[in-house]
Amino acid sequence: MAPIESEGRTVAEAVEAALLKSGLRRDQVEITVTDEGSTGFMGLGVKPAKVRLTEKRWGPDSPAPAPSAPPRAPSRAPVRNSAPRQPERRREPRPEPRQERAPAPRAPQRAPEPARPPVRAPEPARPVERAPEPARPQRERREASKPVSAAEAAEACANAQKLVVELLQLMAIAAPTATASWDADLERVKISVESQDASLLVGRDGRVLESLQFLTTLMLSRGNGVPIAVQVDALSYWEKREQAVLKGALDAVETVKATGKPVRMEPMDSSMRRLIHRTLTAHPEVTTASEGEGAWRKLVIRPRVK
Repeated sequence: MAPIESEGRTVAEAVEAALLKSGLRRDQVEITVTDEGSTGFMGLGVKPAKVRLTEKRWGPDSPAPAPSAPPRAPSRAPVRNSAPRQPERRREPRPEPRQERAPAPRAPQRAPEPARPPVRAPEPARPVERAPEPARPQRERREASKPVSAAEAAEACANAQKLVVELLQLMAIAAPTATASWDADLERVKISVESQDASLLVGRDGRVLESLQFLTTLMLSRGNGVPIAVQVDALSYWEKREQAVLKGALDAVETVKATGKPVRMEPMDSSMRRLIHRTLTAHPEVTTASEGEGAWRKLVIRPRVK
């Protein structure tokens, strides 16, 4: 049986979901925790726990253990009495009084049970058909495709900087200062935060920064007609991570050019995938595409068809 991957709010829920999918017992499988998940920050950035289930295999040299037989009760040897036996007295049988036996009650006859219908095998689960997404109005599409003007970029930077400072003050971050700039390549606002509590903003694997920039992007997009992405950075965390991701993408490009086969990168968030898409969009030898769903969505680099 192929390994089964499942996810849930906790590791226990993910294991239960994987056991239901496989139809096996807990002692028949091996469980590997691939991600312990996270409860997020302020209800944002929640990540599910992920496990991988593999069926146990028994080789020819190590047969499956047979169920152990129940232990036998030790036999008790008869206890011999060392005292001499005395001759038993013969007792004469006494005549028993006659008793008239009442006729035994008849067992009530049971009605015949109705025939049970034959048990049918469970039908395979049908894939859930998703309703097609409603088409966006033509006006919204035209606005989304239109490049952001210099005035709109300046206004977005000022509003995003103000929102980030207010959120940091509500989070009791000591003396926060934020500097906003416009990234024309990715059409986003980049905000650099400086504070003596900057290490608290990074958190574990940048999860606090992810929650903060998600909340800022949501609040900024509600005030503008066109949604604009916001990146909140502290201690150059995102800058270092983007450089590492771009280096991995360039190495994958060299592999595609040498072998002529596509390369699938590790799952990553939408901002990192968008960074690679924009960087390699004009590359003459490779193309990029995303595949997968949810947290398993990844980027694929393929040779360009000429």
